[in-house]
Formats: sequence, structure tokens, C-alpha cells
Amino acid sequence: MKREWQVRHAVAECPDGQRRWDYAYQFLLRWMMEQTAEQQPSQENEHENRSICTSIDQSPNAKPKH
Repeated sequence: MKREWQVRHAVAECPDGQRRWDYAYQFLLRWMMEQTAEQQPSQENEHENRSICTSIDQSPNAKPKH
């Protein structure tokens, strides 16, 4: 025998819902700021392993040095 299910939705107001939402939102903001701060390298370390170019402005007809 196959059952037929019926789903009913009801909204129930929670007295401390606004406070809990504010707490969760502040927690997520704080976590996001911490993650962003950890991912940003300092300016000194950003260019540490890059090679040095002899010239930036080469003429358009110059052959690339590969």
C-alpha cells in the first residue's frame, strides 16, 4: 500500500530569534575579516620570488627574449 504524504508549513515566531540572528551575523562577519586578514600577504613578501625585468617599455618591434 502506497502512502500519500501531505506537507504543511507553519510559521512560529521565536522570542529570541532577532538576538540569535544578530549573534550569528556578527560571528560570520568576524570570521570573514579574520580569514581575509590571514590571506593578504604583506607587501614585502608579495614580490619576494619574482624575477627582475631589464626593461618594461620595449618597442613593439622588439623580439621577445624567451
